[in-house]
Amino acid sequence: MPNVDLKELNQYSPYYVDAKITGSTLNNYEQFTNKVYNLPENIKTFFLNSLKIAEFIKDTMVKNNLTEESGKELARIIRDLLFADFYLGDVVNQIGQRVGVDDQKAKIIAGLIIIELFSPILEDLKKIHTQKFASATKEQEVKDEPSPQPPIQPPVEDESIIDLRSIL
Repeated sequence: MPNVDLKELNQYSPYYVDAKITGSTLNNYEQFTNKVYNLPENIKTFFLNSLKIAEFIKDTMVKNNLTEESGKELARIIRDLLFADFYLGDVVNQIGQRVGVDDQKAKIIAGLIIIELFSPILEDLKKIHTQKFASATKEQEVKDEPSPQPPIQPPVEDESIIDLRSIL
């Protein structure tokens, strides 16, 4: 491994990005550690391998011309996804809003996170999100379904019946 500045990389680690805030009170620290320990084993291992994630974020920053603060926000987004603090399907919106990039760049970054970074844990991550956000996914499915349209009746030939559609 080339000469790596661990202090620099730790600022992009989902584990360490908010260490000062998380460790500022016992309550914050306990909430954080409970979230970590309640993760499924493979996702916990992935999360605790913060150097790999930090290197990914640093690469993504360079490829997409992002600032240091944007890199830290990506670390928070990745952490929040691993903790299922927001729905995986909303990652593009979260990146756009929190990192401050346009939709096109947010989609590119989301794709990198999901396809490259999360590939070893993606199926388990989907399970967690589906379980936690079951109502949100059902609502999304309902929104995606087209509403049923009433059948169109052929024009009426009988003169004793007035077709109100032709009047309006």
